[in-house]
Amino acid sequence: MSALSLVASSLLAAFRLAALLLFAAPGFTAEPDNARTGLLEGLVSRAQVAGPRGTFVTELISRADGTARFVQIYPPADPKGRGRVEIVVANGKAFRRNEKGQFVPAPPGMSSFVLGHDAVRLTLAKVSRPTTISQPAPAEMGGGVVTLELADYRQVIGFEFPFSATFVHSAAPDDRYVYRYTELLPFRIAPGSPSPDSATNPAALFERLGELAELAAAHERVMAAHRASDAGLLTADAAERSTISGRGRLSEVTRDEQAARMRGYLGEIRFSRYQDTAVPVIALSEDGTLAWLACEMTAEGVRTVEGRSEPIVYGFSWTELYARGAVDAQGRRPWRAIGNSSSQRQ
Repeated sequence: MSALSLVASSLLAAFRLAALLLFAAPGFTAEPDNARTGLLEGLVSRAQVAGPRGTFVTELISRADGTARFVQIYPPADPKGRGRVEIVVANGKAFRRNEKGQFVPAPPGMSSFVLGHDAVRLTLAKVSRPTTISQPAPAEMGGGVVTLELADYRQVIGFEFPFSATFVHSAAPDDRYVYRYTELLPFRIAPGSPSPDSATNPAALFERLGELAELAAAHERVMAAHRASDAGLLTADAAERSTISGRGRLSEVTRDEQAARMRGYLGEIRFSRYQDTAVPVIALSEDGTLAWLACEMTAEGVRTVEGRSEPIVYGFSWTELYARGAVDAQGRRPWRAIGNSSSQRQ
């Protein structure tokens, strides 16, 4: 029996214990839409979690309207055989994926439980850089109080995000679930583009939120490749041929040509700063096969040519164009970068 099925069949009095033991971190009631969290339209978070009964990975894609995609991934050797837990939340209702791969209504309180995991977004509703947050756990899961201990704050596109969050439930104060965030990626959905609000189809909503997260991660790889001066990483997602627009010209390049160009460019530069200065904007087609992501960034560093070094400072905005690629060896259809249009800030 899966972890979710076990929770669904538990008695009300056992909900707290089920949440602690099976989901491995106690969420609490969250109100996602307020004046400050509304500034953060979308957020992709991924955390490595250490708890009293082992480690696991938690992924959460949340939006200011309260929709969320929640995934917990347990190691193959997990003694309870939990594997992968998948939940989606929309309009205050939660749906879980069952053993047949279908999304069915989740137990009462599960939507609050999921949104309570959004520790990073919850900090924005408090004073600047809170060190603790305490709120009631879902009454349907036995109540009590969950306290979050927050640390390792870093700036991400103007937001102050904690990269460490420790969950402690009043029913088991010695059980500490430490979240170390490996990805915190803000995003916005482009005005006029299809929005993932299909609450009548939980499976479609789950997939669409996942696609937005994949696009945000693809952009972050572009940024990380520049910071590392890694041309291979920069072109890893590129299609065989791409269309490039810049300096008033339109051209096509192969992936190998693009990699060669970037090796020469990045080989001369070491960046001390290469970061987004605005939350990236994503547009995704209704069928999930085409997308674009627009960004604004700034860079500082040193360029060395023939032994002579000089500082560089510049800013760009650009649009990355993506299309679903062919099915790979893992049965996935990864996003491939098929074009780019850029302009330098004056």
